[in-house]
Amino acid sequence: NAYCLDSEQKASRRSSFGYPCRTFQVTSREDGNLYCLHRFDDVRSVSPKIAAAVLERWTQNASLQEHPGIVPLYRCFVAQRAVFFVHQYIPGARTLQECLSGPLSEVVLWSCVTHLVAAIRKVHSAHLAVRSINLSHILSTTDAAASRLRVRLNCVGILDALEFETRRHVADLQVADIRDLGWLILSLATGTEVTAKSDRTTFAQCENFLAQNFSIEMRNICMTLIKSSSAPSIVDLSRAISGRIYDELDTAYRSIDLTERLLSSEYESGRALRLLLKLGYVNERPEFGQDRRWASSGDCYVLTLFRDFVFHQADGAGYPVMDLGHVVAALNKLDAEDEEKIVL
Repeated sequence: NAYCLDSEQKASRRSSFGYPCRTFQVTSREDGNLYCLHRFDDVRSVSPKIAAAVLERWTQNASLQEHPGIVPLYRCFVAQRAVFFVHQYIPGARTLQECLSGPLSEVVLWSCVTHLVAAIRKVHSAHLAVRSINLSHILSTTDAAASRLRVRLNCVGILDALEFETRRHVADLQVADIRDLGWLILSLATGTEVTAKSDRTTFAQCENFLAQNFSIEMRNICMTLIKSSSAPSIVDLSRAISGRIYDELDTAYRSIDLTERLLSSEYESGRALRLLLKLGYVNERPEFGQDRRWASSGDCYVLTLFRDFVFHQADGAGYPVMDLGHVVAALNKLDAEDEEKIVL
């Protein structure tokens, strides 16, 4: 099964990779999971051998495939004069270009920067380059527990296959990643898409906006990535923002604590459900009346009376009482083996 994720306007123009591209949500016949499939038509420079080589680069490192800031590449193949790339499908994700409606606050921007730096550092440590650091290729989702944006590097490996024959050195591509990160930070800070191809007036206006509305630390890092004659390595950049990483770590721990509390509540609800299921299995099974284990006498009769005590309460006038608190309290006491005695 395949479902096109592109809007009509997006489908009518060429992708930023230079080839006609369509994006689909597909269901695997092997495992039944959802995946994101990119199809590039009229590509003659990619052979099955090139596709296999690119796929091996990105899949041989397990930690790279499992990194939370990278959308992993699962398959790359050639068929019907087209090249196909299969990535993980992220439900509800949108590109930064689609969800950017204005300048981000500095707190949210630092969060995005730390996520991206961590992901880029993992890619560069594997002697690879991202080559897709821009607003149209980075996915974002809202982390409701932490009230932050989650950003992920997407479309990894695509340019490696489409431009395989150019044979550019990895070190040069990694420097380009650092430059692209600087332009991306400037775009998020100003709410305006800015690239190396933007005119000087637009760049000067965005730089002034950054200086007036953000901290000196943010401005220095952004301008260093864009303007410096020798771009810093991703390791140097990680050291420069180390203080901000601790803030993000605190936020991650808060999110984990909240998730565990919610999970604990659901677990407790599950315990009550199991008690209800057991009572439902045992109560009122007249067809097994000859079997003492199922007959409506002895222990089973006590369980029937307890069921009536929990659900069939009545007030002084004989009207039925639907008290959810009474039901929950009674089941919790039963689950905890409370020593309280009740009259059935």
